[in-house]
Amino acid sequence: MVCLSSFNKEHQEKSPIQIPYHIKVSLQEYYKNFDRWPIPDFSDKCPICGGIDCATFLGYYIRIAICPLTGFWAPDLSILRYLCRDRGDVKVCDHITFSLLPHMLVPFRQLSLDFMVKAIWFKVSKKLSYTKALDVIEAELNSLGEVAIFINISTMISWQLMIQTALGLFISADINMVSKSQYDQLKNTASLELFIALLIDHQSQIRNHPIRGPDAFALDYYQQSGGSKENAVLLFGRASQHRN
Repeated sequence: MVCLSSFNKEHQEKSPIQIPYHIKVSLQEYYKNFDRWPIPDFSDKCPICGGIDCATFLGYYIRIAICPLTGFWAPDLSILRYLCRDRGDVKVCDHITFSLLPHMLVPFRQLSLDFMVKAIWFKVSKKLSYTKALDVIEAELNSLGEVAIFINISTMISWQLMIQTALGLFISADINMVSKSQYDQLKNTASLELFIALLIDHQSQIRNHPIRGPDAFALDYYQQSGGSKENAVLLFGRASQHRN
C-alpha cells in the first residue's frame, strides 16, 4: 500500500471527505492486520459522484488513534483513501477524494468516541465539576499512563460541547432510533444525561455484525440520515466535507 504524502503535495487537494467505516473488528485488530486488510471495492458506485467504475484506491494516510478504555494507542493508524474520477453525475460535494474512517473514531479527534462519551458520563451522571471528573476518570481508568496528557479540563469541555451539539442534531433530525417517549423527553428537556445514557445502552440495528454503545448510535444515525449517498452529517464531530 502507498502512503499519500506525494499525492497531497502534487494535488494540493482539500482533505478527503470522511465516511464512517464499519470495520467489524477492534481498532487493535484493524491496526495489527492492516497489511492484509481487504480493500473495499466501490466500483459499483462512487460515494462522491455516483459513477460506476469511478472510485480508485489511492493508498492510505496515517493519523493518531487512542482508546484509553482498551489501552490502544497508535501514532500511525492507516486510513484508506480513494480518488473520485468524476464519472458520475450526482456529485455530493466538490472534493475529489474520500477516506474510510473506522466507525469508533471522530473526525479530527485522536481519542475514541466511546471513551469521550463515557468520560463525560462520569461528570454528568455524578454531577461533578470538571476537576473532580478528571479524578474519577483517573480512578476508573488507572492504566491511562502517557495517554493522560490528552485528558484535561479543556479537552473535557470540548467533548461535552461535541455531545451537546450531537444532542441538538439528533433532536432536530427526528430519526426513529429511540422510543417515542424517550425522544419526546429528549425534545422537551434536552437532557444531556438522558442522551448519554441512551448512547451507552444503544444496540445497533446493523444485522450482519451488531455493535453497541456510542459507536453504534453514531453509525446508525449516519446510515439512517442517508449515509454517503446523501452526504449525511456525522453525529459527532464535523467531517471535512461539512467544514465549509
